[in-house]
Amino acid sequence: MPRTAAIVLAATALFAASPTPAQPAAVAAPPAGETACSFGAFVTETDPAGLNVRAGPGTAHKVLGTLPPIRHSRDEPPMSAMVEVEVIAGADGWFKIRGAQDNDALIEGPQRPMFKGTGWVSGRKLTVKSQASSGRQRPDAKAPAVMIGHDAMSFDTDAFVGSARLAGCSGRWALVEFGPIERDDDSGLEIKPAAKAGLAGGRFRAWVDRLCALQETSCDGA
Repeated sequence: MPRTAAIVLAATALFAASPTPAQPAAVAAPPAGETACSFGAFVTETDPAGLNVRAGPGTAHKVLGTLPPIRHSRDEPPMSAMVEVEVIAGADGWFKIRGAQDNDALIEGPQRPMFKGTGWVSGRKLTVKSQASSGRQRPDAKAPAVMIGHDAMSFDTDAFVGSARLAGCSGRWALVEFGPIERDDDSGLEIKPAAKAGLAGGRFRAWVDRLCALQETSCDGA
């Protein structure tokens, strides 16, 4: 066999035998079926008609009532006030909520009329505020970090809260999809490939804890 052909054959065999680089583990999906959870969230609806609250997780279920949209103050710059809810379960991108209320410290005037019972809303219209500095691959403090805030960054800024939507939950953990984040707001943010897998450009997701139910300030010890 000519020397050149032998070299080519050897290189081909070596390439074929080389192990394929391991792909990063994707962020874990929410548990199947209805899952219990417990944390505060905020309603991001902007439609003046409000957010429908349904009898079950999906649009096929009866509408029980509505929750008002984001309200803006007359301050300059204006302050945004979102309806606050308690999330007690999740299923298929929908979340069982109760105890809806306006925040008296942020709302000018009386509480707005709204559904205050227990029902289901779409996670696309809910956001959370996390004081964590790492987002995890699964709802476990020992799981690999797929989103890391360096230089004392946490995920409770307006940029994070405003771009987030709730995708799943488990106990006191929330699976949150973020983005896009403005370039000026992501300084110090490290996003692993696993957090971006399967999502549109600029979006990423992670499991976060230390969820704070206060819009206007931080939660000590959250």
